[in-house]
Amino acid sequence: MEKLRKAWWLILIAFVALYPVTIGGKSAYWSGVLIFAGIYIILAVGLDLLMGYAGQISVGHAAFFAIGAYTSAVLTAKYGFSPLLAMLIGVLLSGTLAWAIGRPVLALKEYYLAMATLAFNEIVITLIIGFEWLTGGASGLRDIPSFSLFGLVLNSHVHYYYFVWAIVLLVIASAVAVIHSPFGRTLVAIHSDEVAARAFGVNCAGYKTRIFVLVNVYASIAGSLFAHYMGFIAPDDFGVLSSINILVMLFLGGIGTIYGPILGAIFLKLLPEVTYLVQDYELLLNGVILIVVLVFMPKGLYGIFTMVRDRIFAGVSK
Repeated sequence: MEKLRKAWWLILIAFVALYPVTIGGKSAYWSGVLIFAGIYIILAVGLDLLMGYAGQISVGHAAFFAIGAYTSAVLTAKYGFSPLLAMLIGVLLSGTLAWAIGRPVLALKEYYLAMATLAFNEIVITLIIGFEWLTGGASGLRDIPSFSLFGLVLNSHVHYYYFVWAIVLLVIASAVAVIHSPFGRTLVAIHSDEVAARAFGVNCAGYKTRIFVLVNVYASIAGSLFAHYMGFIAPDDFGVLSSINILVMLFLGGIGTIYGPILGAIFLKLLPEVTYLVQDYELLLNGVILIVVLVFMPKGLYGIFTMVRDRIFAGVSK
């Protein structure tokens, strides 16, 4: 059984690896769709660590997505920094800011925490619009260079696909390592009963702050990847609606599973490609799908996937 399950994941990894040089090589468009899916997987997996395992609500995850994107875009487009260095500076800035606000914000609970993260998202967008001389304001920032890595410019959709998905796999691997570590088990204990965890001597504020820093570092990396792929960014790309879309991916896929948000992100990024005839009702359709999943399939798409997989493997192993 375990060998069959490993074989299933090897098939998926092989598809990701071979897609651009087989059927994907003929279509830059579909490679682009999968690049966007990869970027949103990074965001959704990070948010799952924060909400699904640490139990901390965030309705403003796109704020650090914006910080990473604009740091990379401004430093490369206006000041000539290399994209890799700009990304690292964005990570440092996001991590420092997350550490500075993490402890006071995460001291709040439930709806108050949700409102605080929502307000932070709005503050970031307001600052982006206000500093027009630096960020381009509401009109956006143009002429962001393609990502380059040690002299290799990733201006081919195939090259950028591999680069993004290599980072996606690293993020997923690091997230899985976190949840199986003593640190991850402590996060689950805090989520289950913070008062009891504190009574056993756990520094709950410290643990919550550290996971808050990690997931927002992920978001910053996703922002840099987004900015250099698009070549143009605007505040609307990072508003509250973007944060809500990431939440939808999380709950649609299955919160607290790591793999569920991956399915949720892929599903919501591929959905418009098959429902383009009703694109004016995309938000309504997403809402209906989410309600159906939450009511009838509370474990999300990952719950359906594991059920089908286990039945198939059980039949094969007989």
